[in-house]
Amino acid sequence: MTMIEIISEWIRLTNQQFVPQRKPCTEFKELFAGYFPEEFLATSYYVIVPQMPVPAYQFLEQHGLTDLFNRDLAGLTLNDTYYLIPGAEDNLRIHFHELVHVAQWQHWGVEDFVSRYLEELTNYGYDKMPLERMAYDLDALYVAGGPVVDVPRIIQALK
Repeated sequence: MTMIEIISEWIRLTNQQFVPQRKPCTEFKELFAGYFPEEFLATSYYVIVPQMPVPAYQFLEQHGLTDLFNRDLAGLTLNDTYYLIPGAEDNLRIHFHELVHVAQWQHWGVEDFVSRYLEELTNYGYDKMPLERMAYDLDALYVAGGPVVDVPRIIQALK
């Protein structure tokens, strides 16, 4: 198995494990109206976890990913589901940010998203990688009360 296939399988198994605890993001339909269509929110989920799910440390170390998971993560998106630590569930900006990532996953698919994310992380570092910059820029627009933009449509227009 390739590294991408291993990560993809870990994501699938992690999301499967948390199906009973996940909550649909339709509860944000009024708050995020115009930014995320209700159909998109109905197929996007979040889970509050006591600690962030992470792949085995040996795997992270072997592939140079320990720095990514050594961060104090408030949220982590894995395909259509994002995970939040306790205390982050009331932060709309974090929900918005992670929903941008859900839209990115939806657009590129699991393997292409993971591949792109890892490539950007290697080439730019976390703080400057385009996928993260997009999520931070869009969540800042939302918090600032900027113009309403259809996030999934913006992402679908990308290559």
